[in-house]
Amino acid sequence: MAVFLCSGAAHADLRVVQIAPLSGPLADTGKLLRQGAELAFREANDKGGVQGQKVVLESLDDGYKVEETVRLAREVARRPDKPVALLGLVGTGNMAALLKQGVVDELGLPIVGVRTGAVNLRQPGHPLVFHLRASYESEMDKLVEMASAIGSRQFAVFYQDDPFGQDGLESARKALAKRNLSLVASAGYAKNTTQVDAAVDTLLKASAVQAIVMASNTQATAAFVQAYRARGGVAQLYALSVNNDREIVERIGAERARGLGIVQVVPFPFSGVMPLAREYQKALGRRHPEAQPTVTGMEGFIYGKVLLEALRRAGPQATRDAVVKALEGAPFELGGHVVDFSPQSHEGSQFVELTIIGAGGKLMR
Repeated sequence: MAVFLCSGAAHADLRVVQIAPLSGPLADTGKLLRQGAELAFREANDKGGVQGQKVVLESLDDGYKVEETVRLAREVARRPDKPVALLGLVGTGNMAALLKQGVVDELGLPIVGVRTGAVNLRQPGHPLVFHLRASYESEMDKLVEMASAIGSRQFAVFYQDDPFGQDGLESARKALAKRNLSLVASAGYAKNTTQVDAAVDTLLKASAVQAIVMASNTQATAAFVQAYRARGGVAQLYALSVNNDREIVERIGAERARGLGIVQVVPFPFSGVMPLAREYQKALGRRHPEAQPTVTGMEGFIYGKVLLEALRRAGPQATRDAVVKALEGAPFELGGHVVDFSPQSHEGSQFVELTIIGAGGKLMR
């Protein structure tokens, strides 16, 4: 399924493709990334676009299925009128397959913003892939640092049993070893499911667990929190940034979700003082007055803003090499949030902070 988003699509000069889940367990993630990027593009188009050209976002639904991501990307690669870039891909295993099967090289296009923090996709990186979020290793380090600061010494890990979750598990091991802390237990669940009961059993039986860090996606996280708390689990729970706080609250209720810590890799979208956050809020209010700001929407907005500026810097002929050179050039200052790539490093941001779901389901810093 393809969704064309910016106005004037039939006459657009610059086309960007997103391949992401618009259905399935991560549909909300793909849709909110799309919404945020679309906001950035529409705001720019209303001001004349880039070099007088409109920017169009085309979204293709892969359902978070690796084989669909590969199939759709190969279809894009075969098009005679290729887009200028890809944006907002989702999933460690999905991105890993594109790299392993040579599809990124077949595309021959810059990929700006991938919803994964897997270390093995960055070290070594790929010359066409630009990461706009900190690694899972950085996220886990922050989670363990914060948890240990309030007294936790015995940890467990709940993880998705695929490259994403395994990267998170390994990152947790490193963060714990760095501080001489104990990994008491770990338990996984199958990707694209919410089959968490066995993992809940395992972690409830583990003795003296004080904190559980979760390398899991939103629906499974919600299912785990609900089942673990319902069965008397008392450990402090922490989740990685791939989790959508709003969806967790909607699924299990504000009271059950209260106290869940979620690490974030983009600035707080509800800030009333940060220029980037205020710009995002105003754009969202103009285009979607019924919608509330979200962390994932903010992330998509950042993807769009960075790509727009790279296209501006690339000049009238936005060739692949020109866009790559523009991305690797001077830092991108986005109203209080800086993204900085170089030819040697395509990790543009190391921003990490911890938030918590508070009373009434409100996300708090």
